[in-house]
Amino acid sequence: MLQKARAAFPLTKLRERVFEGAFFSVALIAMAGWVYFITLLLVRLFLWFFG
Repeated sequence: MLQKARAAFPLTKLRERVFEGAFFSVALIAMAGWVYFITLLLVRLFLWFFG
């Protein structure tokens, strides 16, 4: 039983790392989307103001 727990430990650690990586990548994509959206609005405002 003890060896079974030891064998499952690396899989649990791997699952945690995969979950953290997926969450981090989704957060990065969301932040990049917000930066793009805000930049697009600022450029449109700039062009409207000086155009």
